[in-house]
Amino acid sequence: MTKSNFPLSIWLTQHRRVIGGMLLAIAITGCNNSGTSQVSSVNSPSVANISDTSSPTSSPVSPTPNTADNQLEQEAVQVIRDYYSAIAIRDYKQAYSTWSGDGAASQQSFEQFQQGFANTASVAVEVGEPGKLEGAAGSLYINIPVTVTAVTADGTPQRFRGNYVLRRVNNVPGSTPEQRQWHIDSAKLTKAN
Repeated sequence: MTKSNFPLSIWLTQHRRVIGGMLLAIAITGCNNSGTSQVSSVNSPSVANISDTSSPTSSPVSPTPNTADNQLEQEAVQVIRDYYSAIAIRDYKQAYSTWSGDGAASQQSFEQFQQGFANTASVAVEVGEPGKLEGAAGSLYINIPVTVTAVTADGTPQRFRGNYVLRRVNNVPGSTPEQRQWHIDSAKLTKAN
C-alpha cells in the first residue's frame, strides 16, 4: 500500500508545484494588467477625468516641481539683479541695504562701501543657476553664482566671478516681513582673467 501511494504523492507534489507556479503567474499578470489599466484610465480622458481636470481645485496627475521653492529661488536671483542695478545707477544706499543687518554683513561701513565703487563707470551681472535652498536655524540660505563685468572710469574692463550667499528668515511666528526678504549674507568674488 505504501508503494502505490508513494508515486501518487510524488505526482501530487509535482503537480502542486506546477499549479502553484501557474497561480503565481496568473496573480502577477493580473496585478500588471490592473496597474496598466489604472495608468491608462488616468491618461485617457473619461467623463469623470474631464470634469475633474476642469475643476480649479483638482490636483495634477503627474508630480510637478515645487513651485514654492522655485519662487523663492527667483526672488533671491532678483535681489542680486536689483543689487547691481542699484550700483549701476549709483544708488549705493539701496545697494548697501541689500546686505543683511542693514549693510553690516558687507563688513564695511557705508562710506567704505560707497568708496569701493568710486572708480566704477558701469557694472553688469550675469546670474548663474541658483543652488538648492538650504535650511538652518529658522533661516533659508541659497548660493547664487555670478559673473560681474565692470568698466572703470578710465575705460578698463574688469571681470569677476564667484557667488553670493543669500539668507532669509523662514515664515516663523514673530518674524517680520523685512526678515522674510532675501538679503546678501556673504560674497566671494575673485577677479577673472
